Amino acid sequence: MTEHSAASMDDLQTWDVLVGRVVGRWDRADLKLAPYSEVPGRFAAGAKVCIESGGKRRLLEIRASRKSGHSIIADCGIVTTEEADALRGAELFIHPSMRPALPPGEFYLDEILGMRVRTEAGDDLGEIEEVLETPAHNVYVTPSAMIPAHADFIVSTDWEKRELVVRDLPGLRIDDSAA
Repeated sequence: MTEHSAASMDDLQTWDVLVGRVVGRWDRADLKLAPYSEVPGRFAAGAKVCIESGGKRRLLEIRASRKSGHSIIADCGIVTTEEADALRGAELFIHPSMRPALPPGEFYLDEILGMRVRTEAGDDLGEIEEVLETPAHNVYVTPSAMIPAHADFIVSTDWEKRELVVRDLPGLRIDDSAA
C-alpha cells in the first residue's frame, strides 16, 4: 500500500519482512536456508536479502542457489567456513516493496499495524498494535479496543491517512468488556 523510496531501501532497518533463516552451512561456505517465503525467485541468483546476525545487518546478494528438500543451498559470496558457521540462526529479511503486489482491496497484515483507529463519532481508540488471527476473522488490537475485521465493525480504511474508522458497538472497547 505504501511507496518506498530508494532512500528508505538504503536503511537496512526498513528491511523488516522475514523470509527465511540460515539453518547451517553446506559444502565449504554455501548457506543452507530455511525459506519462509514461497515467492518464485525469492532466493534465485541476483536476489538480495538483508541478513541479521549478532544484532548487525548487511545485504547479501545470492550468486547461485538450488533447492535441496525443504531447504535452499545458496552461494552468497561467503568465503570461509568460519564465517558461514557464524551465520547459523541468522534471519533473512526483504524490504516491504519487494513483496508481490496484492489484488485491490487486499493488504499484508503488517501494513495495518500502526494505523490510528477512530470511531464514527471521532473517539480515538489508539493505534493497532497487534493482529490476532482467528478462524472466523482477524481481530485488530489497540490499547483500548479489540476490533473484529468484519464489515459490521469496519466503516472505512484510509490508507493515505493511515486511519481506520469503526462502529462503536457494545463490547468493542476493552473497558466495556469488564463491565
